[in-house]
Amino acid sequence: MSIDPVERRLEQSFEVERWTRFIQECQDLEQLRETALALVQQLAQQKAAKAWMASRASESENSKLQMLAQMIRQQPDGLDGETTGSP
Repeated sequence: MSIDPVERRLEQSFEVERWTRFIQECQDLEQLRETALALVQQLAQQKAAKAWMASRASESENSKLQMLAQMIRQQPDGLDGETTGSP
């Protein structure tokens, strides 16, 4: 059982294993440097994509909440007593 709250899919585990073996077995310092720089770029792109997706999800949720608040404000006053149980 994994301790991580987000488990990797099988294909991701294979990818991690492939990169780990490559790094451990590589003897060419320049090739390692180029690979490390490419991985840093990939990580930066993934972080930017995740931040963008989180921002869009937040905007969507805020939009839904604003619509709900508007619907609640538009309800007739007579319904307020029914929801609170007051006479």
